[in-house]
Amino acid sequence: MKFAVPEHRRNLTASTEHYLRAILELREEQGYARAVDIATRLGLTKGSVSLALAQLEERGLVRFDNAHFPILTQPGRRIALDLKGRYRIVHTFLTDILGLPAERASAEACRWEHVISHEVADRLLDFVRFGADAGEAGARIQAFRKYHRTCSPGGTCAACATHGPVQSYCIETEE
Repeated sequence: MKFAVPEHRRNLTASTEHYLRAILELREEQGYARAVDIATRLGLTKGSVSLALAQLEERGLVRFDNAHFPILTQPGRRIALDLKGRYRIVHTFLTDILGLPAERASAEACRWEHVISHEVADRLLDFVRFGADAGEAGARIQAFRKYHRTCSPGGTCAACATHGPVQSYCIETEE
């Protein structure tokens, strides 16, 4: 069964979603979100942020308070919370299960949060919780975090033979 996508969620770009999440997080952290704060957080100019906020207002995702600070509307808040949740799930999976350093996991999660489906995010969350179990499965996942496939000098593993070397783990052999 296909669900209709509400108008305010259609054609949202990753950039648009970043604005919504930045507003949400700034308001949670300091009680307000000014255009300059959003610009600083996203590494953009204040002018770019002002233009984007006007577009978000037209779409019904933000409104402005008396001080002209952006406030998320109910639909904007739902989108931002959903995005933030998907980011956290992916980040936790990448750090707690795969063992990536937090900084690398943050960059990856920022990309994944825009494309991962709710179904896959939900299953990742299940896997993270499953991996936190102190039983045999949890112990095997913890062991996996320390495992990295490598190719021995003079030979290649099956993955490298099929797909070529993976720079992070395999040594390219010189011929």
